[in-house]
Amino acid sequence: MLKKLFTLTLLITAFGLSAQQSMLTRYIQATGGQLNDTLDNGTVVTLDLSTDDAEQENDEVDGPYDDDLDCGWEGAPDDLNILNLGLRFRDLWIPNGASIDSAFIVLHAHEGKSAADVAMITIKGEAADNAATFDSTNFNDNYLLTDRPTVSTEVSWTVAEDWTIWQPYSTPDVGGIIEEIVARPGWTSGNAIAFILEGEDQGPSTVENAREFTSFENIADPDDVDPQGNPGDGTNHPERRPYLMIYVNGPLGQQEIKITPSLSIFPNPSENGIIHLELSSDDHAQVEVVNLAGSVVAQYEVAEELNTFNLSDLNPGIYLMKVAQNGEVSTQKFVIK
Repeated sequence: MLKKLFTLTLLITAFGLSAQQSMLTRYIQATGGQLNDTLDNGTVVTLDLSTDDAEQENDEVDGPYDDDLDCGWEGAPDDLNILNLGLRFRDLWIPNGASIDSAFIVLHAHEGKSAADVAMITIKGEAADNAATFDSTNFNDNYLLTDRPTVSTEVSWTVAEDWTIWQPYSTPDVGGIIEEIVARPGWTSGNAIAFILEGEDQGPSTVENAREFTSFENIADPDDVDPQGNPGDGTNHPERRPYLMIYVNGPLGQQEIKITPSLSIFPNPSENGIIHLELSSDDHAQVEVVNLAGSVVAQYEVAEELNTFNLSDLNPGIYLMKVAQNGEVSTQKFVIK
């Protein structure tokens, strides 16, 4: 039986003061495919893959899939390497010409570092209306991260602090970069932005002036331990994937949303904020809950056909649940009383 698609245009409007500030959060997302990785203890972990984060070592493409991302400078006299990093964030519902109050990229440390391991990084934004992912077509030894044209705004990030493994750390404000990109005549709400984080030659050194971040495919390896001696649990941690937080001066953009019968939410409306989501399969899915200001108020990674979410901390009102699964995105409206 054919399933009809209904299109709902959600107009995001400002409530109250015209100087409304909206927040948008976007994680690095899967781009398709899976990989089996065997840990040192023999455990086999199956990982979803993304080409929206990528590494470049000197003038060469690094491995496309790894559980960490390196950026900065490796200054061992016999092995000098500049490490560059690409991060692409999709579904940025920001109106053309919007004013950006501030924005930050949040990264989790893949290993502990001392303040002596100073990394000097420059953050740039690709000068593109809708940045392409870092797949083999758009990122190869003939077209590197550093070959992509960038906007004039740049942000210097000197990392000179102790870092603890698996803890989050934020870049300086990259709002100016985003504001310049969304001001491009060809920018459309919902497009993607790519950031290029470039290391620099800091000269021969006895310390490693590079920082390591958890990637989309990250694993808390049991061979790694935190300062208290607790080992990693050997599993993937979606909450440690790189993400972007943007504070927009005004409402977020208008988006076209497909309402599909295959996305079942119940009870709807919910009297107590407990929501059940039934999917068509138990394949891995990313779930976002969006309010009528366009802000993501909850995010989940699920791998079950039937899932339960406790949203009792949200205010009563109308929300949208957006589910990305098997390369398709479905959205359904629901109500909390």
